[in-house]
Amino acid sequence: MIALAENRWADADEAFHPHATWWIIGQGELSHARVRALATETEGQLTKHDLRVMGTVAEGNKVAVELRGDMAFPDGRTYCNTYHHVVEFEGDRIIRLHEYFDTFYVRQVFGGDLYERKIETAAKQPI
Repeated sequence: MIALAENRWADADEAFHPHATWWIIGQGELSHARVRALATETEGQLTKHDLRVMGTVAEGNKVAVELRGDMAFPDGRTYCNTYHHVVEFEGDRIIRLHEYFDTFYVRQVFGGDLYERKIETAAKQPI
């Protein structure tokens, strides 16, 4: 989770199965590669990338993770969302990840048309 927040994708990629999918609230199901592109577009400009794990619960091949982000833009504005991930493993690699966060807050920080732009762009990309 920390590697993802810090955009250290090469480190994070090693944890994901080659066929891993993400389901993101407001976005639907996306490939890991597509999530990388979206994160780079929205969070790549951030100068601070702190993420704190608040708690975890594990059962079988799934782990639920509650996180709090503390991020900042170059102009000093902050982005501090709360996240909930449900991570499903196949062997020792992530095969599926569900991500929940405050979409209203995302719209406030990144603009009201963020989801519309992402959904339109995602629809043109292979999953």
